[in-house]
Amino acid sequence: MRTSSATSRRRVALASLTVLSIAAATGCAATREATPAALSSAGAARTSCDESGNSQGITATTIKLGSFTPLTGPVADPGTSGLAGLQYAIDEANAAGGIDGHQVELVVEDDQYDASVALQAARRLNESDEVFAFAGGIGTPNFVGVLPYIKENAIPAVGPYAPSNQVGVMENPDVFMIWPNFIDEFDVAVSWMMENEPVESISLVQQVGDVGDDALAGIEKALDGTGVDLTTIQTVEPTTTDFSAIAQALRNADTEMVMFIAGPVVVGQVIQAMAQIGYTPRLLGQSDMTDESWLSEFGGIGEGMIVATKVAPFGSEDPLVQQFVDEWTASEGSAPSMWNAAGYTQGLVTLEALRTAPALTRDCFEYALETMSGFETGLIPPVSFSFDSRQGTNAVGVAKIEDSKVVQVAPFQLVSGE
Repeated sequence: MRTSSATSRRRVALASLTVLSIAAATGCAATREATPAALSSAGAARTSCDESGNSQGITATTIKLGSFTPLTGPVADPGTSGLAGLQYAIDEANAAGGIDGHQVELVVEDDQYDASVALQAARRLNESDEVFAFAGGIGTPNFVGVLPYIKENAIPAVGPYAPSNQVGVMENPDVFMIWPNFIDEFDVAVSWMMENEPVESISLVQQVGDVGDDALAGIEKALDGTGVDLTTIQTVEPTTTDFSAIAQALRNADTEMVMFIAGPVVVGQVIQAMAQIGYTPRLLGQSDMTDESWLSEFGGIGEGMIVATKVAPFGSEDPLVQQFVDEWTASEGSAPSMWNAAGYTQGLVTLEALRTAPALTRDCFEYALETMSGFETGLIPPVSFSFDSRQGTNAVGVAKIEDSKVVQVAPFQLVSGE
């Protein structure tokens, strides 16, 4: 049976996350109609919320949340694993009595990692299921495709794992982000590599769209002034299945390092295709490759890969990390994955805002998020938002894959985002 021990875990700082404050993201003011609880003047912090405002999805006994995430398609494993973590957090809260006497219900839609499907899923959740807010979700292009709808309808959305530079900014004021974007992620990882294990030639395997564009911007930022440029860029689609031509093109370029920004399965299959033709360069990739399911399938050929980290590695000796791993394992019968931890963290932040909201209205829920400061989940740096910031954390670590395990080589560090 799950207990409320997670509460104590959230009250103590994770020792390995030596982050004293979270850099505030800035942006333009939202262009939506003011409410009675709106800011009294541009940039001024409000002191109340609309307690009689929109409270759809709330009954006397339940709070209905919605989540759209990939359950099928090329990112099905991260989506289903993240959902399991989110549901775990909700089940834990319900077992402890719920939120002020309300049990939390989660309605889920499969968005197939497709923007158009995600938009229809979000419409159903908001208009047919009448959910109170969106919680969690995995995937960038699918979530970014829903941003205009979220803004138009002022739907609170908490913690989507969608590291685009369009998320976590005031242009989308209803979305509260807890993950650094791909620009910052690759800036930190590549900068560490160039300072500690430099190379003179680099190729990039880049997913088409915002995901790849953001990562490319981060790589170029890190390489600025080093005298090293990308030798070649090979683009892939999330649905690509034959990687032989890409592997051969990378072999022909013959660079010291190949970097990756693509779906985790695609990354693993490209590495396999390179190995099959005898090309084994050094490797660098995004945080997706710290997930245990990826490591079990591709960790052997990914040996030595440099990866960014957003969730504390489970190999950490920190007792709070081990507490989460032990409790999950005891409850679920197997060790958690990185995506389980990501979903669990999304759930903890959502639930904390529900607990602290002055009233169960959408405006008061967002007010609770805006006033969240130093909230401890135990798996990521402390979460802090403000009235002019939607970036709850902005810290990235660096690790390497050694013996199919994630070994942290640089602690989480704040990113300015500038």
